[in-house]
Amino acid sequence: MLIRDRQLQGLLIAGLVTSLVMALFLFAQDGFSSVQALRHGVLNGFSAQSTTGFSTLDISQIGAGAKLTLILSMLVGGGAGSTAGGIKILRLAILMQILYVFLQRPGMPRQAIAEASLGRHRLETDEIQTALSIVFLFLMAIAVSWLVFVGMGHDPLDSLFEVVSAIGTVGLSTGVAAPNLHPVLKGVLCADMLLGRLEIIAWLVLFYPRTWIGRRLEE
Repeated sequence: MLIRDRQLQGLLIAGLVTSLVMALFLFAQDGFSSVQALRHGVLNGFSAQSTTGFSTLDISQIGAGAKLTLILSMLVGGGAGSTAGGIKILRLAILMQILYVFLQRPGMPRQAIAEASLGRHRLETDEIQTALSIVFLFLMAIAVSWLVFVGMGHDPLDSLFEVVSAIGTVGLSTGVAAPNLHPVLKGVLCADMLLGRLEIIAWLVLFYPRTWIGRRLEE
């Protein structure tokens, strides 16, 4: 059944956690009533988690706690194989399994073998390497882009929001992305959207010289 799918379960849990945490910040920091905070928290939380890009709020007017919650949600994104952006629920689950194995090992006998797995599926080395590589590349792209924005005088948190929204192909904005944005920063956001849509590795393969030169030499 669909409801037993681990990624769907992860998406629902992540969306629910994001919604509740955001609602808490809206209520405690931004002065929303409990009903308004919960309504906006659920709508915007699941929008960010699924990278839909729909918003019922002026993101520029909410507090740092709510913004950071949305940033983390957009970074994780939806399920692998879907049209959602982000690093994907599946890769987050793989990272959590690897961490769980590392925490297990100190308390295990030396000869014991601890293997990372998702459900009944044992994670192969190439699956782990791919997940770690993509997460690392995403974080590196975000860090570089964010430094460009901060270096050109924009607010650090708002800059991080814009960059993560772009690379997660979400579309939410704090207002930094505007028609009067500096052309260099527009180029950075455009590059982030392209990198995020194809998950970076495809671009690295495209521009890797051996992708083209090696084939010509073989021919």
